[in-house]
Amino acid sequence: MRKMLVLVAAAGVLVLAFNGTAAADSVYHTERLALSGVSGAPGGGMVVNAHANGPNVYAHEIYTLRHAVPGTYQVVLNIYVTSLSCEGTPIEIQTAQISTNAAGNGRGDVKFTPEDAGELRGSTVSIRWTVSGQATYATQCTVVTLD
Repeated sequence: MRKMLVLVAAAGVLVLAFNGTAAADSVYHTERLALSGVSGAPGGGMVVNAHANGPNVYAHEIYTLRHAVPGTYQVVLNIYVTSLSCEGTPIEIQTAQISTNAAGNGRGDVKFTPEDAGELRGSTVSIRWTVSGQATYATQCTVVTLD
């Protein structure tokens, strides 16, 4: 009985400790998208798109390249406001640079504030990420709801 009381008390402390912290986005869940080489570019990578919807960090994107052509790359977020299939002219936002090592491995990331989402909040859009430098890598099109 005493062990049960200690467990209940510990659970209560944990609930109080995490009360009021930022919760994960209930509409758009973290997504991992493959970065594939364009025009036969070697290697690839990944984009992790996480929406925390917190007061300071609205979204956090992490970019990795593996076995890519060594060099420096620019990540571009292509947002298609009027299409859910990445058609038309996107809004292009340069987000981060990735510098790879001699093996072609590198990482970059960016955090967005709620203000960065601006007028797009409440919208459902399609997005594709491109990473360009010595070679080009891109994700498939994905649909994102910005709540």
